[in-house]
Amino acid sequence: MIGAIRLGYHRVFRTWQILAVCLLLVCCHSAGAQTKRLVVIKCDGLPYDFVDRLVKERDPASGKSQLPWIDHIFYQQGTRLSNFYVRGMSLSAPSWSLLETGQHLQIKGNVEFDRYTLHSYDYLNFFPLYVAGAVGARIDMPAVEVLDSLGVPLLTDAYAHDERYMTLSLFLRAPRYSTLQESLQNRFNRSPKELFDEWTMGFDLRNAIADQLVREVVQKLNNPKLKYLDLFLADFDHVAHHNNDRESQVAVLKQMDAVIGEVWTAIQNTPVAAETTLVLVSDHGFNSDPKVYSQGYNLVKLLGSRAGGGHHVITKRRLMLDYAIKGVNPLVPLITTTTRDSYYLQGQSSDYPTAMLDFDGNERASIHLRDSDLNLLHLLLQQLQLTNLATATRQAVIKAFFDTLNQRRSEWQITLNQINEELGALGKRIEEQRKLAQAQPKKFTKEEQQIGLDDASKRVFVQLDRWIRQQKEYSDYALTLQNLLNLTPDSLGSQKIRIAEFIPRDSMGDRNTIHELQNYVAGLSPEGLVLGPDGQLDFQKSLVTINYFKLLQDAAVRNNVQPGVNNRPVDMIATSISAKQITSSIDDANIADDIVWVSGSSDKQALILSRVDENGQLSLRYQPIKNLTQDQNGKIHFELLDWQPGLPLHILEDPNLNLPEGVEKVTWLKQWHTDLEWLHALYRTLYSNGLVGLNEELARHPIQRLSMNEKGLATDEMLLRRFAHRQRELVVADMLIVANNHWNFDVRGFNPGGNHGSFFRISTHSILMAAGGSKTSIQRGMEVKEPYDSLSFVPTLLALTGDLRDDSNPVPLLWDKGFRRFPGRLIKELLPTSQDKSNIVTGAIGSP
Repeated sequence: MIGAIRLGYHRVFRTWQILAVCLLLVCCHSAGAQTKRLVVIKCDGLPYDFVDRLVKERDPASGKSQLPWIDHIFYQQGTRLSNFYVRGMSLSAPSWSLLETGQHLQIKGNVEFDRYTLHSYDYLNFFPLYVAGAVGARIDMPAVEVLDSLGVPLLTDAYAHDERYMTLSLFLRAPRYSTLQESLQNRFNRSPKELFDEWTMGFDLRNAIADQLVREVVQKLNNPKLKYLDLFLADFDHVAHHNNDRESQVAVLKQMDAVIGEVWTAIQNTPVAAETTLVLVSDHGFNSDPKVYSQGYNLVKLLGSRAGGGHHVITKRRLMLDYAIKGVNPLVPLITTTTRDSYYLQGQSSDYPTAMLDFDGNERASIHLRDSDLNLLHLLLQQLQLTNLATATRQAVIKAFFDTLNQRRSEWQITLNQINEELGALGKRIEEQRKLAQAQPKKFTKEEQQIGLDDASKRVFVQLDRWIRQQKEYSDYALTLQNLLNLTPDSLGSQKIRIAEFIPRDSMGDRNTIHELQNYVAGLSPEGLVLGPDGQLDFQKSLVTINYFKLLQDAAVRNNVQPGVNNRPVDMIATSISAKQITSSIDDANIADDIVWVSGSSDKQALILSRVDENGQLSLRYQPIKNLTQDQNGKIHFELLDWQPGLPLHILEDPNLNLPEGVEKVTWLKQWHTDLEWLHALYRTLYSNGLVGLNEELARHPIQRLSMNEKGLATDEMLLRRFAHRQRELVVADMLIVANNHWNFDVRGFNPGGNHGSFFRISTHSILMAAGGSKTSIQRGMEVKEPYDSLSFVPTLLALTGDLRDDSNPVPLLWDKGFRRFPGRLIKELLPTSQDKSNIVTGAIGSP
């Protein structure tokens, strides 16, 4: 009896403990939530240095700043970071991904292709969302769908559906058709003469939508329930790509400055102005010079040439779009550029494209090439279909075919088994989702729509459709792979074999190894099939092979039309390799598996090594090397180099390299350093934080919510998580190509004004400024010179609103929404002073 009383007492006491902790959390959260409303203006491609110059420049007519509102709001009344940088590449979709999630990169390009299925993730295309959304087939932008599948929430997910308002962005949830309707109504609600005058010059519908978005934000600020609002301004990026003259860029910045002033003025007229923080942020800078036209190099043409492999090349945009006579359907996800120089796939571009190219980002491109072994197997099957093939040659071809197949058999069988396991789990999940879809309400009340229940219901159907599509696409690939593995020498005796049943159509297969990229099988040599003295196929004489690293690094133009612009368009090529392949050659322990190999030329290369300690701290080391090759057995060979000028990123010779006082330069550069130490050393150099950026772009970053080591994980859930990891692995390109300064690869139109997408400081140096009301912690007239990168953005905003603990974990409410610990450091200068850290809930009072 006494034991029971004690047990009851302990339960009651424990209950009161939990209630006390919850009350303390609420009190800390309420007391520290000095910023109760966030208004974020997101500017595409807005560069800090150009804005800073214009703010400090006086307008001769008025005597005020050229950008009076930015000057008044952020320079006089707020805080600006003069050294805020992109963590990875200065590329829109990845850059916004960092700013929207506060987590390491999972999205690595503006478009990504699934190598097995050729499914494209076009992160910049709004048209499919609005068209498919009208019939309920889509509800979110592709980037949001990808992050949802990985369990990575967005900053806006911290707020309830009726507490947030978002305009257009690459990470938009649920499009509003009312915005399009009202923008058109406002645009055409004018006199007949005005409409006729504009019709003769062409209707400017782009500005119509932008103007409507501004009107909506100003109007929504009067809704006291909204705690988060954002406004996306793409004007500068759009203009600067096409115009490098100062006048055009100043004009568009003045228009943006006026919009910022309009939003600020509207904020001041709201009851919560004192508790509102206005944030100005950009995803990257811009490489534009009024003295230089950005030059274009056509990688599609190179890959389609005989020297480049005779590839049928897939892109997401039509080449030379401004000059295309053929109509462009924005709903068609892929464009295939057919070549007449194909070695063995003439007329088969619709079934067998062999290269994919993402040139969006302009100063960079990502290249996928079809698995070189698939090329070899394909052309050998073609030869076996010939009726005039000599018996000895036929036997040699059959042996070569099965030698190649057997070298890959174990790897492909494992892949096939795993995919079938994953598809089995996916099939069960589809049936569960189908039942969930059938249970969805047919109609929703106005109140239910306001809290987003209708959108949540649509996501159930969209997710079902997505899983069904994935099930079919991967099943088709698996079936073909199974057929290939089932082939026997006897079955190859038939000349009626259908190649499409054994070599997957519309597929690139697995990523190529370094050896394959250096010895890529493009086709048969002019001599045809040649047998060696042993009666076996002589591959060296029978095949045309290409070293793509040499091909791209040697690419050059004959005439150099602009002084100061290199005649070689390619600056460096980067790819990832496994640490298992080089551990015997590197005297370091505990290296993470992903090593980034960067090649400027055969004799100027580097390995970027990484490791993470028990506290999650990332450290990096830059190892100069030369002549990296991989043999047929997978062994990687290279020669170590001393630090010297001319290495990728040109760190040693950069006059702006900022090392700790008193250290010897080469000694410091040889050592391991944290990512923050590298940022401090490199942020003012020509390539800015490119060393950390290459790791961010090319290494894999674990996702907490997809951990395979979670205790008690059900088998089907484990398989679905593995499937999600597989899909991210399959979008990884063979090579990242980075352009030399003032070169671009945008064959859609070769932007003459300027570009971005590289690691150049001019492209990675972006904007972050904040101004707040009297009850916020934002300091007035402060310039923060300490360098920060984009991983700091989300955790700092959450800390401003009291939603972050002091150990960088979100408060329990956000933990339950899927938020996890943030790897970026807080921007302490935007937070309360050290005497008052009440914004940040202490991690000592309980864990999520």
